[in-house]
Amino acid sequence: MRSFKEIAGVGRLEFCEYNVKCFAGVAVGYALYKAFPEKNGLFLWMLISILLSITHDNNSKVAYDRMKGNILGSAAGLFAFFLHDPPNLLTICVGVAITISISFCLRLIGVARTALVAFIIVVLNEEAHGDWEVAVHRMASVVLGCLIGLVINFAFGKMAIAFYRRNSPPALERIPQEEKPDGGE
Repeated sequence: MRSFKEIAGVGRLEFCEYNVKCFAGVAVGYALYKAFPEKNGLFLWMLISILLSITHDNNSKVAYDRMKGNILGSAAGLFAFFLHDPPNLLTICVGVAITISISFCLRLIGVARTALVAFIIVVLNEEAHGDWEVAVHRMASVVLGCLIGLVINFAFGKMAIAFYRRNSPPALERIPQEEKPDGGE
């Protein structure tokens, strides 16, 4: 029979830790979502961003990249909104080209897909609401969600380091080097 690590690609401890981190993120996001029902559309994006930013290996790069991509895409969506209201096919194509160009110029091609998704969501969301502030609010809620995910990754990373240090075998005592014989001199 195959081991859990062979099946899941991670150990049981990492699997449980990832679940607990996601539960913590959902709890924080859901509490904010329920606390401000009039703004629950914004907190929906925040909750999604929390879950997308939390990683099983406490890698904070995912949260940073998601923030960069969403800021870039939301800004391009805001630009497209001012370029032509409501956006049409040409406006969307120009926005896609701008988003990709900025991603290349800023050496952020790794976040281009996230930026493009943010752009499309913002442009179509703005079209439905007719308000440029939607882009700003969405960007703020996504950044807040990524920051919450980042804090959760950081906190669990610190706890994991402390746990492994406490439960790892003691370091081998430094073995003294053999003393060189005097040689009788």
